[in-house]
Formats: sequence, C-alpha cells, structure tokens
Amino acid sequence: MVRDKSIVLSAVFPSSKTGIDGLRRALDRISHYDINTVEYYCEGCSPIDVSALLKDKRSVFLGAARQKAMGLNPCSPKKEERDHAVAHLTECLRFASLTGANAFMINSGRRPVRPEDDNVCLEWLADSILRLHHAQPEMPILLEPGDRDIEYRHLVGPSEMAVNIVRSLQSIGVPISLVFDISHAAQLGEDLEEAWAITRPVCNHVHLANCILNRDSRLYGDKHPFFGVDGGIYSHEDAKRFLSLLEEDTELYTAGLEMICPHSDEESFFRELVADTDWFFNRA
Repeated sequence: MVRDKSIVLSAVFPSSKTGIDGLRRALDRISHYDINTVEYYCEGCSPIDVSALLKDKRSVFLGAARQKAMGLNPCSPKKEERDHAVAHLTECLRFASLTGANAFMINSGRRPVRPEDDNVCLEWLADSILRLHHAQPEMPILLEPGDRDIEYRHLVGPSEMAVNIVRSLQSIGVPISLVFDISHAAQLGEDLEEAWAITRPVCNHVHLANCILNRDSRLYGDKHPFFGVDGGIYSHEDAKRFLSLLEEDTELYTAGLEMICPHSDEESFFRELVADTDWFFNRA
C-alpha cells in the first residue's frame, strides 16, 4: 500500500535547491495538497532552518542532486574521483541527518567507458556506499537506477544488476533499498511489469515519471514531461494503473511524483502540473 505520497521538490521547483527562501516557497505551494513526504536538495541552507521547515513532513535528501551538479562518480575506476564523490556525499549525508531526513538518495554514477570494467566498478560502488554507511550508520540509503545509454549513462542500470548490489550490501548490514522510477525502466528498455517484479523485493520507494525516447524530440531522454504528452511512453492511465498496483500491495511504499519544470516560471508550471495530474494531488 502507499503509506507516503511524495513530490520531488528539486524537479518541480528548481529554486528550492538554491536557498532557504526557495525551499520555503516550494513547501508553501504544496501545503494545500495530500503530500506528506518531500524529496529535496538545498545549497547554502542551515540544517536548523531546514529542519524547522520540514517539521511536519517526512523527507528524503537528494544526494543525487549534488552528484548531478558536480559530476560526482562513486563508481569511478579512479580512486581520486571516488574519494571526491564520497567526501561530498558524506557532507550531504551529515547535513541530511541534522535536518532529520528519513532517507538519503544517491545514484551509481557514470558507467565506465569499457563494458568489461562494469564488474570492478560495481565493486567500487559497493565500497563507496559502505563508506557512506559507516559515516552515518543510522541513515537509510536509497539507490536509484538510471539510464545506461540515453543521457546520464549510469552504471546501475539494469534491474537485475540493481537488485544484486542492494542484496549484497543488505547482507552485510547496510540499510539500503532501491528507488524504482518507471521512466528509467523505459529508458533501460525494460518491460515495466517485468522490471517491477524483479525490483519489488528490495524496493520501498517509487517515482512516477514519464519520458520520451524519440531522439528528434526536444524532450528526448530524462526530461520527465507530463503523462500523456505527445511521444511520451506513459499515459495518465498507465501511471494511475501503476499507482493502483502499489496501493493494492501488502508492502508499504512511498510514491513520488517527479516532473521537471522546463522553464523559469515555477508557479505556472506547478498550477499546470496539479491540474494535469489531479488524480495524484487530490487522491487521499
């Protein structure tokens, strides 16, 4: 069942990433809706101020946003690049802990140039995640698989690979689980139902998102347009069907909506998003 409904604030309200005022405005905008969890990233903010803003909500700190902004790669074949990534993510992790975050989300980083290096990079990724765990042992870690060949070229990646690394880390006591993003499944060329069946045993967090795989489209790749957009993979019915699948499950999930604001007018984008996706915002 869906215990928590979430929104990826940093996608819908990019200004929420750049200071406490932007984060406050974003939280004010969503306060009228049935959203009890937020996924956020904020630069230059005091953890005390963030904690005060988030006191009534569960939260997930998006270490993956720092990775994207700085090109941090915890699976890099180069030790100095891994150390750089772990250092920055550890800083984020400690900030997240001070704000009372309920989980910390990362991605694997870019896959190596040579496919034959995948396995050793998976070992380095596991080592980097273990180092993050040792820095803040009580913080649950969420690993989000991404595309392999379209835009960000993540190492993880395919559902079976993702499940295997999570299970190996769980076996040594790391509190880690997967984020299942339905748009990333499409970008990986995986069937949605088959990918979910593989991922479900180690997943408690889902992103409802769309993508366009037509290379001629300006929204090609990981741009997360609205459901039902021309050329998009998923219709509103597809997304609602998957949300209903989660609600009928006996396990507990966080279902997060992730649409990326493509321009500077966040207010109008959010109004359009609510009107277009009312089945998510107004569903109890």
